[in-house]
Amino acid sequence: MAGSFHPFRNSSRDAAEGNGYAHLVQLGLAALVLLLVGLLIFENFVFGDRVLLYKDIGADSINDSYPYFVHLSDYIRHEGIPSWSFCVGMGQSLFYRTGDLIWHPIIWLPRDLIARALVFEHLGKTLVAGLFFLGFLRLRGLDFCAALLGSLLLAFSSYMCMGSCWLVNADEVVGFSFLLCAAEMAVTRGRWLYLPLAVAALGLVTAFHLYLAALLLVFYVPGRLLEKHGWQPSVLFSVSVRLSAAALLGTGLSAVIWFGSVYCLLNSPRGSGAIANFTWGPSPSFFQLESARYYATAALRFFSSDLAGDGGAFRGWENYFEAPIISGGLLTLLLLPQVFFVLPRRRRVLGGLFLALILVPLVLPWFRSLFWLFRGGYVRTLSLFAIFGIITLSMTAFSRCMRRGRLSLWALGVTLVVLLGVLYLPVPSVSSLVDRPLRGVLEAFLLLYGALLAGARVLRREAIARWMILFLAAGELIFLDRITVNRRTVTKQELTERIGFNDRTVEAVRDIKASDPTFFRTTKEWGSGLANAPSLNDAMVFGFYGTLSYSSFNSLNYIKFLEAMDALSGEGLSTDAQWSLGLVAQPLLSVFACEKYAITTNPAPYEAAERYEFVRAYGRISLFRNKSFLPFGLIFGRCFAEESFLQMPPWARQLALLCAVAVPGKDIRDQGGLSQISLDDLKERMRDISVPDLLAERRSSALSIRSFRQTRIDGTVRLEEKGIMVLQMPFDAGWHAWADGRTVPVLKVDAGLTGVVLEGGQHVVEMRYRPPFLFTGAVVTLASCAILLLGMWRWPRISIPA
Repeated sequence: MAGSFHPFRNSSRDAAEGNGYAHLVQLGLAALVLLLVGLLIFENFVFGDRVLLYKDIGADSINDSYPYFVHLSDYIRHEGIPSWSFCVGMGQSLFYRTGDLIWHPIIWLPRDLIARALVFEHLGKTLVAGLFFLGFLRLRGLDFCAALLGSLLLAFSSYMCMGSCWLVNADEVVGFSFLLCAAEMAVTRGRWLYLPLAVAALGLVTAFHLYLAALLLVFYVPGRLLEKHGWQPSVLFSVSVRLSAAALLGTGLSAVIWFGSVYCLLNSPRGSGAIANFTWGPSPSFFQLESARYYATAALRFFSSDLAGDGGAFRGWENYFEAPIISGGLLTLLLLPQVFFVLPRRRRVLGGLFLALILVPLVLPWFRSLFWLFRGGYVRTLSLFAIFGIITLSMTAFSRCMRRGRLSLWALGVTLVVLLGVLYLPVPSVSSLVDRPLRGVLEAFLLLYGALLAGARVLRREAIARWMILFLAAGELIFLDRITVNRRTVTKQELTERIGFNDRTVEAVRDIKASDPTFFRTTKEWGSGLANAPSLNDAMVFGFYGTLSYSSFNSLNYIKFLEAMDALSGEGLSTDAQWSLGLVAQPLLSVFACEKYAITTNPAPYEAAERYEFVRAYGRISLFRNKSFLPFGLIFGRCFAEESFLQMPPWARQLALLCAVAVPGKDIRDQGGLSQISLDDLKERMRDISVPDLLAERRSSALSIRSFRQTRIDGTVRLEEKGIMVLQMPFDAGWHAWADGRTVPVLKVDAGLTGVVLEGGQHVVEMRYRPPFLFTGAVVTLASCAILLLGMWRWPRISIPA
């Protein structure tokens, strides 16, 4: 079998220092230090009144993460594994969030505990990431003090600290730390089992993280083999191929999730590339440079993520989150040049190549876009990889300096002068960004580090100095990270007050559900979130069906339908594709899309509208019922070509939705027997019949729902002739339909909605949703598990040269 995982037993030196008990003591000490530093940083969240929901630039924590967590918490209790949900936009698959059930265990808690539990989840991730990185550094031969210091610097790096707000950062630190530790275990000990597990875990974050994992392994494994064994092509090739197979096996282990996730992501504006300029403008040219503000921001953020301002007060390039997040501690900046003085020649060369790999994308945006496959100009993840390398190299130098007394004093002095020079650089593009009080603190820390390193070298007191440096680094992390996390947040008291997601909308939705069990949508025209940006995901928190949605991966057909109906805000399609206002302020479309209730803080327009009737007031909130409500599932006996539909003016398209169904010409030909209406006849009908009469006609023949769940709809319907039932939800290949027990075609109609082809007569209709590729992914996962078990039995190790 593969045996137990002992990353601390890495050398004969360690074997001489103690037995297994000593290793457990080291592990326990490291965990205790990580938890203690974490508690001091997040003191106000663990013991005080704050929760990790930010009101400033970190509004995603309130408007994105929290609504999804609450909704998933409810979903798994009532529906099971995340699948289709009508609480997202006009309906969308949530299957790509299934990995959150592993990565965010707070989802398994009751919804009322989630906000308070966020800090404990984050502290748990800092502990896990720190221990993985500690094992990684120990496997590389670092002494315990240097490895512990490195684990602290990573677990409380600026990137991980940002993960208290933008949660994907914390997931990446944990996942890639596990991957590095697993890769190092395979390279140094021949134990490959952990590598596929690490890759599988990253595949649960998003499918794209499999690509990022491959990228990290492609550079790290050959580089590490060259570092250990020099240029031995046979070793390099054989070990790399075997570890590639192990990593590929990891992709198979998580296939049951990521196969379906890929479908969801590719069928979004972001993943499909169907909407131009969804990312940050066009791709840069090869030699194009960034602005002076970008380079100034990047230079300052090597020192601290808050040196150019924190949160909403950030003065640097783009914004607080998208700017480079590359601070791994001031000590690493001082020690990094020592790599070229204290390490063997081969390691110096590889260290120089690593720095080039990191600095080139940071300097030239074309290479940064290449890193993201020309899908964006982000600095994220690239920053994390830089932090991994900088900490690893600097802690390797630190370990050798403290054990062998080989610190270069003149290099240390030059480095200190250069770093202080950058902090006080008299260039407006830099000095205008700097937080001067914080700069003074950073200067003091740099001088203290310099004094301790130089004193240890001169006085030959390395054994004492290294622990003093570790203590000082912990103090630096606590001071700087408290600035990062203690921004404007929701308080625990606010969670209990009748504000935010606990306002009186709760009562309104509860009363609606108690009196009306049918399917309908509710318009809520304001966001209850307490952040400085409007919340568009209220439906997930309050538990109603709406049409708004904020997501980076909204359904492409949802956005295409809104675009065809001219229902986007007009700020730019790439923006509207994420921050979608749905059908708010679209009266006719709202009726078409099953709006039955409206919740508002401005009742005057609804009181003046004939189609609305007042139901009840809840303090400043008013509830209205839409008397023109259309049910879910409209029957159309005639269709016309979607190509002609898209050429009509937007106002005419909205009216045409009530007269006939727009179907792609190919599908009209494939579904023989459908009755078509000419454009002239359609225009005449739109001119001659009133909207109330059209609504009454649609209402009279609509689907009669017998039972409704998020992924299962049953009902009865009658057609006079062969026609199409239009379901007012975005088309998704996961929906399947049966009429009287026989499968019937499901089409994309009306520029993005779902249509079911039915023959004339009375039918019992069933709709079921199954995530696409679920069965295929399950087969691959089961096969991969079988191969993994076989490999553990037959080949517990791969052959690694001594």
